[in-house]
Amino acid sequence: MLPLLLNTAMDSILKNRFDKYRTDGTFPPEMLELEHLGIKPFSDIESLNNWRENSSALQIMDEKVGYVLSGKIDDVLVESNGRLIPADYKSSGNAPAEDKQKYYADQLAAYGLMFSKAGHEVSDRAYLLHYFVKDKTDGAIDVTFDSHLDLVPINLKAIEKKLADMVGLLNFPYPGDNPECQKCAYYSGRSEAVS
Repeated sequence: MLPLLLNTAMDSILKNRFDKYRTDGTFPPEMLELEHLGIKPFSDIESLNNWRENSSALQIMDEKVGYVLSGKIDDVLVESNGRLIPADYKSSGNAPAEDKQKYYADQLAAYGLMFSKAGHEVSDRAYLLHYFVKDKTDGAIDVTFDSHLDLVPINLKAIEKKLADMVGLLNFPYPGDNPECQKCAYYSGRSEAVS
């Protein structure tokens, strides 16, 4: 539970940090690269706080396909043409891996899809705003963080298809396991260990 509580605390700190600069229409100094990319902070703090705090604020209920998609976003950025850019804060003890963004592409695309279904124009990109411990060997209680900005391309049609494929898979009869499949072998071995 402790790491989750620390990440939640960091998210609150980062939201407050970005909101402090948002009132002036800018970003914290470590993220000014966003301005050089022609990006502005989302200025409607009331809507943003609703999207941050209420998981049903952007909820999609697709009865035809058979899913409900909801979530709380950390931040929203805006392109010069007004399209919304989903953004997510990430905090850790280590610098982000070079390919870390691939693990969050679906999450960020899902936010984009929710915005699109709510009538907003959405970018084909999202960002991860990474904050990580600068020096883990420093014994000071005041921890210093470094930051890194990660571009994540998103595809709303692809995530919509993926959601439909997931529902189809979950509604399909159980195919059984295959002893030749490494994933099935792992699953079978795991259930035997639990028995």
